Amino acid sequence: MVMVTVYTEDQIAQMKKDDMRYFLHPTSSIADMESWGGPKIIAEGDGIRVKSVEGKTYIDCGAGLWLNNVGYGRTVLAEVAKNQMETLSFFQTFNGYSHPSAIEVAKKVATMIPMDNPRIFFTSGGSESNDTAYKLARIFWYLQGKPNKNHIIARTKAYHGVSYGAVSATSLPGFWDGFRPLVPSFHHIEHPHCYFCPWGKEHGLCDLECAGALEEKILELGQDNVAAFTAEPVIGTGGAIVPPDGYYQRVREICDKYDVLFIADEVITGFGRTGKMFGMLHWGVKPDIMMMAKGITSGYIPMGAVGISERVYTPIRNHGIFMHGYTYSGHPVACAVALKNIEIIEQENLVANAHEKGELLRSLIRDLRLPCIGEVRGLGLMNAVQLVQNAENRTKFNSALGFAKRVSAIAWENG
Repeated sequence: MVMVTVYTEDQIAQMKKDDMRYFLHPTSSIADMESWGGPKIIAEGDGIRVKSVEGKTYIDCGAGLWLNNVGYGRTVLAEVAKNQMETLSFFQTFNGYSHPSAIEVAKKVATMIPMDNPRIFFTSGGSESNDTAYKLARIFWYLQGKPNKNHIIARTKAYHGVSYGAVSATSLPGFWDGFRPLVPSFHHIEHPHCYFCPWGKEHGLCDLECAGALEEKILELGQDNVAAFTAEPVIGTGGAIVPPDGYYQRVREICDKYDVLFIADEVITGFGRTGKMFGMLHWGVKPDIMMMAKGITSGYIPMGAVGISERVYTPIRNHGIFMHGYTYSGHPVACAVALKNIEIIEQENLVANAHEKGELLRSLIRDLRLPCIGEVRGLGLMNAVQLVQNAENRTKFNSALGFAKRVSAIAWENG
């Protein structure tokens, strides 16, 4: 990877100074950045690699933020964006307006997702997609004459975004501290994780208590009060945690039994990351509402979407006006880039590649047999390595030691 722009030490120092003076970073420790002497500045990307302003090259194992499904440097996506900007840079999709790019990508996505005769609503990203999904669930029941059926059940370790509706479904306490009160009527059940099973069971020797927890929570809240259950097919920010076989089939059964909508958050897992085009395809389960973002454009431009099953769509259609939307819902440039991005994923067989490379990666890591590696887990190219103090008894490291931070720091230093 040849560096296009070479920065002097003085230029780098000034950039870091300006960053600390003018830029408040999302989910970043200001104290950590100050201790580093400023931020870690990435200047260029090509394929799976990025290069810092200092000239060091790194493999971007996080794919940006779980989104760069086609890799960096796809000039064809820049060309598509340029052409669309020149043709129609923006037009709203409120009040019955549309444009060709929105129509094309809505049709394309609707034919791909594992839902029955869905409609597509566009957003600017994952948090907006989550907020939209929860509003859809609530208005669906409202239009059925059940306004009290408005509670949303999510899971511990979940990440669904940081806008107020989305962060209320998220269950990583750091995202709550200082921002309470959250949106009412959101609840959480234990997440499934066989390696650290909350019920003390072993994989294959249980009754899927993790799925049964959903039924218990519905009964606790009252069937007539619960609108929906929301879950990431594979828990993302919480640790790339894959549920046991049969989990989502049982969840779907419980939702059907108690007339509760099932919402799948495919913001991270969608568009090939798990080795299938969408995460729920691993289990053959169809959600009622599905959120998407990230991989829909591979991060080349912000965009998200929500898939809405015909069951949920029909009463909204009959109601008249859906009083919800965003300025950038169906942005022409984002839609054009999304359509081309999906074409690349399909034509280059990137979904099959994610499956094959993921299998290889997990195998190679397991073969290291390091005493600090407890569990190697994941699907496709969505993976995690569980670092433990003692693999035999699954003892975790004391968080105060900052073990994971130290590993990250060494990787950054070495390039």
